[in-house]
Amino acid sequence: MDRNRQEQVIIALKEKGATQPCPRCRNLEFEDIGEALLPLFEPRGSPLWATAPEIPVMLISCTNYGYIAHHARRLLNLKR
Repeated sequence: MDRNRQEQVIIALKEKGATQPCPRCRNLEFEDIGEALLPLFEPRGSPLWATAPEIPVMLISCTNYGYIAHHARRLLNLKR
């Protein structure tokens, strides 16, 4: 992720009030590790199983031990 994109993510998270420590170890340091698409799966046997939609997310990791949080890109107003 380039520096400009990292700054966009940090600003968006702060604007939404996402400033709490890691829920596992209480560490206050995080890093942007990338962007991903999370597939949404219907229960097995559903006709949508192979064609389920995806949610674009930002991946943020605790710098202490790697806890990863996913944040929906659309709700942070982060266009791609």
